[in-house]
Amino acid sequence: MLKRYSQYVLVCLALGDLFTVAAAWTAGYGLRYLAGLVGATSSPMPSASEFVGLGAISLLLTIPVFSWSGLYAPRRMSHLSAELVAVFRATLTIWVLVYFLSILITKHVSSRMTMAGMLASWVLLASVFRVTVRTLIRHIRRHNRNLRHAAIVGTGRLAQRFYHALRRNPWTGISANLFIGEPTDLEELWGLKVYRPIELVEDILAIIPVDIVFVALPRHQLHRLDFVIDQLSKTKATVCVVPDLLSNTLLKQKTFELDDLAVVSLTASPQHEWRSAIKRGVDILGATIALAILGAPMLLIALLVKLTSPGPIFYRQIRTSLASRPFQMIKFRSMVPDADQQAGPTDETLDDPRITRIGRFLRWSSLDELPQLLNVVAGHMSLVGPRPEQPNDNERLRQQIPRYMLRTQ
Repeated sequence: MLKRYSQYVLVCLALGDLFTVAAAWTAGYGLRYLAGLVGATSSPMPSASEFVGLGAISLLLTIPVFSWSGLYAPRRMSHLSAELVAVFRATLTIWVLVYFLSILITKHVSSRMTMAGMLASWVLLASVFRVTVRTLIRHIRRHNRNLRHAAIVGTGRLAQRFYHALRRNPWTGISANLFIGEPTDLEELWGLKVYRPIELVEDILAIIPVDIVFVALPRHQLHRLDFVIDQLSKTKATVCVVPDLLSNTLLKQKTFELDDLAVVSLTASPQHEWRSAIKRGVDILGATIALAILGAPMLLIALLVKLTSPGPIFYRQIRTSLASRPFQMIKFRSMVPDADQQAGPTDETLDDPRITRIGRFLRWSSLDELPQLLNVVAGHMSLVGPRPEQPNDNERLRQQIPRYMLRTQ
């Protein structure tokens, strides 16, 4: 019954995608007609017959290209954003192919305005269609239909975290029905019965069949993974493995594929994704506004530093930035010149005789750190982030604290 329902959904998706193609060509031609009416273009209106053949080619390419893009594969575990990205790529691929085929067939460039209107309409209509389908399916699943029943092999931290992840994401339509664990486990876990032992997983699922089995064994039980998968291969259930990647101790994991091989980066930094651009924009905007507001007070502080003590206005020190890159961090000088040669930097206190009169106030109020806004604008530092350390301190802490260098990724 479930497979039959999936076939119905697949047929509806395919028909809907074909309809959006036809509607997009109609919309593109209609937009070109309206553009001529309002005087947006002086070119003569192209004939509709010119685009009939192109529309037919688009219809023929839609199912194969959408299928190749994974848009007809089960997407229970993927988010809507991933599906919309796949839709955009598929529509753009077909549009480019049709555009160049039109040049080869007609020996001239088809109406660019019509083609552009068709692409924009297709992306919009296809996205709206997919969002509508997702919304409808989620509504159906809220009423306990189109569900997939699952078993979780394992009862440890990883298995329980995955169980709660399923509970927090009901849009997947996957309902965990049971755990399969060890003889020493409790009879129930989070309200679900625990069947034992794992070695009898095939027999257990023969009595209580499910649609999906999630294998969530901890790292110290990975030697049993081959046996469990071998037993599950004799069942009709879909088998998924939830790897234990120490998500509570590593910075972030990122999965990608290389020649159909899954590669997992255990220390992927969020600073190398689109978030870095947003964070950098916030840093520049925030630091620029702060400099504009605090510019006059900073000039006054610089004058006081110069008048109350001989030497430079700023104190510069080598620190480490993102990826341990060295940079010169600047502060208002709060000590006498060459203070580092008189005593070690770690001996600094507010009672340190090397501190100047104005410097004691600057340190107490942290106003000596205002010039670091220039470091933020230059990209050496961030308004929010870990404290940049000296290179020697970085090396010392790297040896003392496990995974310390992840903070600089």
